[in-house]
Amino acid sequence: MGFTSLAFLAFFPILWLIYLALPGRARAAWLLAASYVFCLSFGIEYLLVLLGSTLVTWLGALGLEKRRNISEAQGRLLFGAVIVFHVAALSFFKYNRLGLLLPVGISFYTFQAIGYLADVWKGRAEAEKNLLRFALFQAFFPKLVQGPIERSGNLLAQIRELPGKNVRDIQRIRNGGLLILWGLCEKLLIADRIAVPVNAVYSQFGAFGGVEIVLTTVLYAFQIYCDFAGYTDIARGTAQILGFDLLANFQRPYLADSVQDFWRRWHQSLSSWLRDYLYIPLGGSRKGKLRRAVNIMITFLVSGIWHGTGTHFLVWGGLHGVGQIIDIKNWKLPRPVKQVLVFLFVDLTWMVFRVNSLGDLRGMLQILVTDFRLRDFAGMQLTGFEWILILLGILAVMIKDIANEKGIGFRQWILGRNAVLRCLIYTGLIAAVVILGVYGAAYDTSQFLYTQF
Repeated sequence: MGFTSLAFLAFFPILWLIYLALPGRARAAWLLAASYVFCLSFGIEYLLVLLGSTLVTWLGALGLEKRRNISEAQGRLLFGAVIVFHVAALSFFKYNRLGLLLPVGISFYTFQAIGYLADVWKGRAEAEKNLLRFALFQAFFPKLVQGPIERSGNLLAQIRELPGKNVRDIQRIRNGGLLILWGLCEKLLIADRIAVPVNAVYSQFGAFGGVEIVLTTVLYAFQIYCDFAGYTDIARGTAQILGFDLLANFQRPYLADSVQDFWRRWHQSLSSWLRDYLYIPLGGSRKGKLRRAVNIMITFLVSGIWHGTGTHFLVWGGLHGVGQIIDIKNWKLPRPVKQVLVFLFVDLTWMVFRVNSLGDLRGMLQILVTDFRLRDFAGMQLTGFEWILILLGILAVMIKDIANEKGIGFRQWILGRNAVLRCLIYTGLIAAVVILGVYGAAYDTSQFLYTQF
């Protein structure tokens, strides 16, 4: 039951209407039940894994809080044991060769659990005594599949305040609805349409020339951005309608002027998690330049491993580690030049990220060097009209990001218009998604790219 499925289109309005009618004290239980139904729609085994992870984390945090005040040695042992449990479980499901499918959301809620345990152990957060509230923190369905990776100080704090929260705030509901609509546009109008030529070329790259490889590599940068940002916008919009504010995950990443800046803007909940729970505990930049470089490389290699089992993910992480160490932030170049250089670097590394193996990468690079020409444009499986839609979609995303960078918010502008104009805009967006969105048997519109990670 992905966000773009008809099942979710029926599921969420029913959930929400009942949620509005419930007394404050019953809301958390209702959201937890709905979140478990959402998880169950992917498979009962996935729900069982989530339940096991939740129970171990809850009990572990209670034990850590107690042991921290009684016996530091016992606390360290318990902390290490619970972390090993989570890492082992994630590694088993992610890297097993038994053909088991990756449980939905496990990469995200495992990192969330580890961060929560670390915060409790360090005294930065209190262990949640109420199992229901903690279970909702782990399972909250808008962020379950692809994050963001939440912190207890944000989401768990809001869950504790839920009984007294005003969940009928019309401005929040409008804002959330507009976020959902924009997320659907990013996913169905742009990302899924770009996926057609990208999948065609990357699966049969030997049939294409260097021009098609370059074109689809550039397009992939916008596919993965619109796909992941689209999911995040739908998740944040859904959560806003329910009265919650999830962490932002993207802040105009392709306008970054350094690799460090890119990672402050891209998948922010993961990059900040890696910074706070891996890079800084390793020593960060406090122990000299060499140690800083080593810590950066370890952090980004872990990021690569987190994303997948292929060696190309490890190479992708290593390249970004090198980019962080070299970093062009202080180069004496105009900012627009830096932005172009960073985008080219990021896009090249997206090529490493997207290929199926390092062997495919070598083959594609060889074509770029020896056969840089247009061989089979029609083989990319799009009509001229669809190419125009892609270009218009990318242009819309770029205009939005540039405007937001300058402090101009389109969503705030729309929400400030009168009811008639707002309705016209909403109707136009809905019509665009329904009429121009990518649907059909050839496309799995319920699947977002980061679900596989």
